[in-house]
Amino acid sequence: MPAADTAFLTLDGDSLGIAALARFAAGATRLALSDAAWTRIGEARAVVDRIVEAGVPAYGITTGFGSQKDFAIDPRREADFNVRVLTGHATRAPGGKVPAHTARAALAVLLNGYARGWSGVRPALCEAQLGRANAGAAPDVRYGSSVGASDIVALSQLALPLVGRGSDGHDMPPPLDGLAAKEAMSLLNSNALTLAAGALALAEAQRLLDALDLAAALSLEGFRGNPGAWSAVVEDAHPQPGHAASGRALRRLLQDSVLWQPGAPRLLQDPLSLRCAPQINGAARATLAWAWSVWERELNAVADNPLVDRGTGAVVSHGSMETTLLALSLDALRLAVAKAVEASGERVHKLQWPSFSGLPAGLAAEGGASGGVQFLNLGHIAAAKGAAVRIAAQPVALHYRGQVCDGVEDVGGMAPFAVEEAERQLDAAWSAVAVEAAVAVWAIARRDLPVDGLGRGLRDPWRALRPLLPIGREGEAPFDLAPIEGWLRGWEMPAGC
Repeated sequence: MPAADTAFLTLDGDSLGIAALARFAAGATRLALSDAAWTRIGEARAVVDRIVEAGVPAYGITTGFGSQKDFAIDPRREADFNVRVLTGHATRAPGGKVPAHTARAALAVLLNGYARGWSGVRPALCEAQLGRANAGAAPDVRYGSSVGASDIVALSQLALPLVGRGSDGHDMPPPLDGLAAKEAMSLLNSNALTLAAGALALAEAQRLLDALDLAAALSLEGFRGNPGAWSAVVEDAHPQPGHAASGRALRRLLQDSVLWQPGAPRLLQDPLSLRCAPQINGAARATLAWAWSVWERELNAVADNPLVDRGTGAVVSHGSMETTLLALSLDALRLAVAKAVEASGERVHKLQWPSFSGLPAGLAAEGGASGGVQFLNLGHIAAAKGAAVRIAAQPVALHYRGQVCDGVEDVGGMAPFAVEEAERQLDAAWSAVAVEAAVAVWAIARRDLPVDGLGRGLRDPWRALRPLLPIGREGEAPFDLAPIEGWLRGWEMPAGC
């Protein structure tokens, strides 16, 4: 639950960004709606009220939903109908529970959509959702029931505490007495949970790509590689923005490294996994930039169906809840991350391979039957985590097969599965990067390199990671990679990278 004195994230329907959403999910801010948003919400609600009063057939307002769209709602039972729809659509199937911070982020995405004034919900409903989000709502919401044409089941579960049919995890009365016309539709007909979870995954992917550059720079130091391949002149000849971004980060980390001095690198030309780190990591950065832009546009778009046109007073049915673009963007990103992790795994092996590294086999202190990183099976772990990353990289966009709602919903964008695979991939990727960082620091230690000869951006990581390695104590106790992974997850790229 956010502290009382935290800053506010003001939702206006147009400017919600991934970084701001991640800060709210982490409890660093509270939510508010802009004055203009409240005005638009009130105007759109007035349109819905006029439609209900006139008894005009309007999908989801005065009629049923989906394959039951041709049946009118008894106006005397409008409130009961909306609560029954919400409750009926909240069917629970076994599945992973949505973390509380993700559920609150989904509330923020829903509210940002309402702020644009296309949904027609009451201001009272928005106030209730704001209160839930700021109070730290932790409802029981389950993953696994959406094919990417609105998160209907999960969002119904998210909304149940509004009307006292679920709990937010604390003893508070339901914030609403009931629902009005169209409100059930607007509560469940959105991709807010997919968008929230995907946005948080993209924020995490950004940190992972920074860590991949850090691990690559540590590997170059441990290998005594040639940083010339990472120089700006290469980017001038090969002007790809992602390549340049990764190159800048790598050079910042390697600033003032002895490796830049003539004759310091051991080889004229390094293996491709080292030499091509800016290109490969840069491809992932470029793909992330595209996915980031796709996702931020969608955070400020409206999928609610039908749309309430405040200008004409009409409602418009549409298909903007379709999520193919979201799925494709994450499919591409997972492929790019898998390629970068694959190269990381190759660097792990080159660092402990005597014919490449010039160091003892497995980075052991001396020839013999024990010791070193091979003795700890770090190479095997890197291979296993790399395999998990590649498995999670398989595209999902084409995997929908279904005739839902009597054949009406005959396509599905599959974005929820793209998010799920991204989360699975990120978990494995962090472990893979932790292995590379550990092996690279081990190689630096084996060469007995002075800390002040390392790149300026690598000196603090070296000081933090070296004490976590059991160099000289291999086999005395099981080695735990988790502290290294945890440190990497919390590390921030130095300013200017």
